[in-house]
Amino acid sequence: MEIKATCPASCGELLQGWIAGGEKLISYPINWYSEVTLSDKLGVNSSGHTKAWLAFDLTCEYFGMTKRDRPPVSLQVKSTIPVAKGMASSTADIAATIGATAKWLNKPITESEIAKLCLQLEPTDSTIFKSLTLFDHLKGDVIQSSNWMPKLGVVVLEPLTILETAIYRQKDHQEQLLKNEPQLAKGLQLFNQAVAQKSIHLLGEAASISAACNQAILPKPFWNELVEVAENLELVGLNVSHSGTVVGLLYDLEKTDPLEILFELERRYVTTFYSRYYFRELVNGGVRIIF
Repeated sequence: MEIKATCPASCGELLQGWIAGGEKLISYPINWYSEVTLSDKLGVNSSGHTKAWLAFDLTCEYFGMTKRDRPPVSLQVKSTIPVAKGMASSTADIAATIGATAKWLNKPITESEIAKLCLQLEPTDSTIFKSLTLFDHLKGDVIQSSNWMPKLGVVVLEPLTILETAIYRQKDHQEQLLKNEPQLAKGLQLFNQAVAQKSIHLLGEAASISAACNQAILPKPFWNELVEVAENLELVGLNVSHSGTVVGLLYDLEKTDPLEILFELERRYVTTFYSRYYFRELVNGGVRIIF
């Protein structure tokens, strides 16, 4: 028997900050995936992904499967998602493993259950949900589901610098988060309007507000140049990884050529720092089982 499951990466968050009394976020999934394979073919080399194995064990325990009762299994993780950049690479690996394990055990599992299990291992991105979701990534609570996934392109800008989420969380950012709270409330209001009107431009405005707020917490190099490119080309918006290093330039797939964005970034020497770039699109999130 062989089970495969996938879960997408993100390019940071549309919103993240102090919202409704605590830290919350809205990640957005892109077409870049972690693929996890469980197999009873023990000759297959298993991955050394410790987090994936922990997720496998955790899921088995959740469904009452003791180690003694588990059949022998190999586990492989295939992913090219950049690590320690704020692209939800760990969430993708862990969530896909949980989904594959549940299927391996022939047990149904919901998005919320996957979220709760992920949270037992580390803070989790909302890419585990099919649509854009306001999520308490520290407690695992779904605050608000949008039932909407806009059709958008994103130029993902990746620097060589890394930042582990755990390292980021060693510093107390609460004072600045609270200062940013009024702006984040405005960002959430715009997000809700965007969902109601299916407006990519209101969505981009919300994301840009959140990204600007984060400059006081984790500043992104070449910020002014990035804003200038977004404004001059009338892009949908600008977003960042609030606890990582990547930046996303959101654009209308029907109106904007991403090569034009790249040209403007190169002309302003932005790519001297963000030396890796990718053209991606927003996709539905969640764990998908493939056979």
